[in-house]
Amino acid sequence: MADEYESSKRSSIERDLASFADPGTTVEVSEAGRNFRAAWTAQDARREVLFSVAPDGCISARIDNRNLAYRSFVAGPELADLRTVARRLLQTLKPDLSIETRAECDDPEYTAPESGDSAVSLLEALLDRESDVATRVIMLTGEAGAGKTHILRDLVRRQADKYMRGQTTRLLFYVNAQGRALARLNEALATELQDLRVGLTYHSIAVLARLGILVPVIDGFDELLGVSGYDDAFSSLASLLEQLEGRGQLLVSARSVYYEEEFLSRADDSDQLWQHTPVRVIGWREDDREKYLSAWIEKKGLSGEKAAALRGRIGKVFSEDNRELVAKPLFFTRVVNLLNRNPAFAAGNDLLQKLADDYLSREQSKKLLDRQSGHLLTEKQLERLMRELAEEMWNQDTRALDYRSVREVAEYVVADEGLPEDAKRVVMEKMPSLAFLSPGGDTKSGTVAFEHELFFFYFLGKVIAERLASAEGDMRIVLSRSALPEDVADRVARELSADARERLRELLARLVEAGRTEWHRTTQVRENAGLLVMALFRARGEVEECTVESVVFPGSSLAGVRLTRCVFRNVTVRRTDLTSTQFVDCTAEEMYFLEPLVQPEATRLQLDGLKVEQVSGIRVRDKEPDYDPSEIERVLENCEAPILSETSRFTPAAEVASEYKDLVERLTRAYRRANPVYVDKDQLPKLFKDSAWSTVEQLLIAHGLVEKETPPQRGRPTTALRRRFLPAELMSGLNANADVDRRIWAFWRALASEPPK
Repeated sequence: MADEYESSKRSSIERDLASFADPGTTVEVSEAGRNFRAAWTAQDARREVLFSVAPDGCISARIDNRNLAYRSFVAGPELADLRTVARRLLQTLKPDLSIETRAECDDPEYTAPESGDSAVSLLEALLDRESDVATRVIMLTGEAGAGKTHILRDLVRRQADKYMRGQTTRLLFYVNAQGRALARLNEALATELQDLRVGLTYHSIAVLARLGILVPVIDGFDELLGVSGYDDAFSSLASLLEQLEGRGQLLVSARSVYYEEEFLSRADDSDQLWQHTPVRVIGWREDDREKYLSAWIEKKGLSGEKAAALRGRIGKVFSEDNRELVAKPLFFTRVVNLLNRNPAFAAGNDLLQKLADDYLSREQSKKLLDRQSGHLLTEKQLERLMRELAEEMWNQDTRALDYRSVREVAEYVVADEGLPEDAKRVVMEKMPSLAFLSPGGDTKSGTVAFEHELFFFYFLGKVIAERLASAEGDMRIVLSRSALPEDVADRVARELSADARERLRELLARLVEAGRTEWHRTTQVRENAGLLVMALFRARGEVEECTVESVVFPGSSLAGVRLTRCVFRNVTVRRTDLTSTQFVDCTAEEMYFLEPLVQPEATRLQLDGLKVEQVSGIRVRDKEPDYDPSEIERVLENCEAPILSETSRFTPAAEVASEYKDLVERLTRAYRRANPVYVDKDQLPKLFKDSAWSTVEQLLIAHGLVEKETPPQRGRPTTALRRRFLPAELMSGLNANADVDRRIWAFWRALASEPPK
């Protein structure tokens, strides 16, 4: 066994070194007992190192007549040179004036201090608890403008500073997935490394992460969803997990919990070992805002009288319709700066639009001037320029345009508006410094991007609203580019709010038509069309006698919407908030629900034709998802679903003792956080130490629903159970009408024959 273990170590080291070797070269290994020599070529230079495997499994490398721990050797200048990476990160991630944003963690093993944690401190604490049995995937979620990017950049900068000071051996590597025309994670890693001008390549990232000396931090995972849609983006993350072989950690951010849940549902298409830890960004509280404002006032040197006046104006801006936005750092900090410059600013009922209008007015009157200080563009023309830029980014599936593309957009707008050549020249000179815009991710390559995603969403929403309202053009093309952010859908609904009341059926018909035709991007089109349908419904509030067909409702919310006598045909509702939604006298024809969030006291699901087997899991607010068909039926009936006929009701496939069924359900909940789960790690004592568990375990293994394995590692062996079916599939087997694998039905029938313990 010892020889086998040492051989696996040598093979692992050979593979690690190969990721640093020059293309087309090989790593040569010569063995001599516990010692072996490896030789390889890197940057055209011959490298040779002697490695030793100690009896306790620790590996050392002999460098310059001194022994280095293997992790130190890989991180050092001979291979990864992580100190250079840390130094470059510090050069690019500059600190700014800010109050730390807070976050909360749903991991039951993590206990925050009573005083609460800042998001950065919480993430630092989680990263210090690296798992020894599976790759930990920490998912940070929060709405656009909530401060996710600032949190991650601050975290990475602080960790890089500690690394340079020798206070930690773990470096975080920031990957900005926002604003890139990417569908695969390797491209994002390679581009970020190239931007840092370091010698490291993306081939070595998995090696460094597996060893625990580097943690990839992927900011904006949802931006990786490119033209190929969800499957490629999620499979690229799954591919990285597979390379990590149950080691190391990943930190990923996304705007919506929906993307997090989609990852969990897709995370087992291959043989990864992972554990999931969810972290939610908490909006700024009053004391957070006061800390920021006090620091800002001190920095600006405002008098007490001016400071008091500023506070009063801030309170007026964030009142009534804009009250919820005060918790978002982006809006609060922008409003503070704007009110200091323009005390007369009034937000109205659409703060983002007012911010945009103010910025447009300032740029038009202050920057875009001819030699006689005359205005080169009107505000409308400047807004059109921004809309055209946003549309071109959307069409190119990127968030940053090269200068050539920017020039082409400017030339088109200037020419179409009949403006002189001087206007084009000045616009091009001023473009990167105009409000809303900033240099793209790599300033040396000459790109222009929107300085914050919300401004991109704002102008893109105007573009899509215009396309949707027009009777011309094919909406399929517009909706096929990428996963549409919810903020864009909301902006579209705002722009069409006046027309929507009169033309709602016409707008719905255009979206339905886009999703009806089968083609290679149908999934993306249907999800984007569904998101727009939901936004239009929310803007309307009450909808009667409409038909919705061939769309997917992807997450988001229909809370507060009342739908009366509507028909839903070939519609899928995926993890959507229905806690105060009312379907009244509606018809469901091939309508499917995946883990909808409901509240029986307020949700009404009067959907004639809905069957229990068309609901895969159901969530009641503040509770875990339930996949038991009998429980799903009970909740549906409490929500007034008309499940009356024998073909609609739940038909038990087998009568299973409640104690067995309860254990299987507990197991499915454990699989929502990790795969595999470890039987002897004492993480789930109520499950694995139950007297009935051995019966359930034996049948699960016998029918191929889980696989028992002992992951290779030094020391006491551990026993793991890897699932082969999704939790919803496993529990759906209790329903005789469900379309599930026959092995699942066979398992439940076998379990039904077992007497209770």
